[in-house]
Formats: sequence, structure tokens, C-alpha cells
Amino acid sequence: MTINLNGKWRNQYNSEMDLAVVENRVSGTFQTAIGQPKFEEKFEITGKINNNVIAFMVDFGKYGSMACWTGRFELDEIGPVIHTMWHLSQSEGSDEEQMAKAILTGVGTFRKP
Repeated sequence: MTINLNGKWRNQYNSEMDLAVVENRVSGTFQTAIGQPKFEEKFEITGKINNNVIAFMVDFGKYGSMACWTGRFELDEIGPVIHTMWHLSQSEGSDEEQMAKAILTGVGTFRKP
């Protein structure tokens, strides 16, 4: 299976990433449509692929959070898709709140727009 991961991808929240894959290394930019950052802000993506498995992370810098996605890419009845699970760790909140919202988890489905 050959899927070209290079270029723009959008998830169900309308966040976008622009990937560049060289050999098994993933780089690019991520723009989030949810949370504190404005959509216009771009954050660096770093990651790797192995066969049809992908892992990448984004450091949201001044917002005190980082997110990591792991998943797999494939072709389905619509076309190329990247199915992921993500974890977002954040440093905000009072001591009592911090543990309750320190790590968020979700599912992300990316497709080429």
C-alpha cells in the first residue's frame, strides 16, 4: 500500500496539519481549530512512520501543553485516512484542578481536504 502523506490534512475538528515525510521521518506544521491558540498560529510537528503506523507530536509552547498522536494510515472507501488517538498534557490549573485535567485523550481522523 502506498499512500502519499505529504501535504495538508484536516481532522473532524477542522484542525489542519501540513506534513512532509522523508524516509520514515515526519515534519511539518499543525494549526489547531480548538483550544487557546488562534488558528493562524503554526506549531511544529515531529514524528516517525513505520510501514502504515504513524506517531507525531506538537509542542504548543507558550500555552503550556504538548500533544502526541499515534495511529495508522490506510485507504478506505473515501480515500486516504489517518486514524489516530491523541493525548494532550497541560500544565495549567490550580493544584486541585491540575490532576483532573492534566492529560486529555481523544480520537482524531485526518483526511486530505
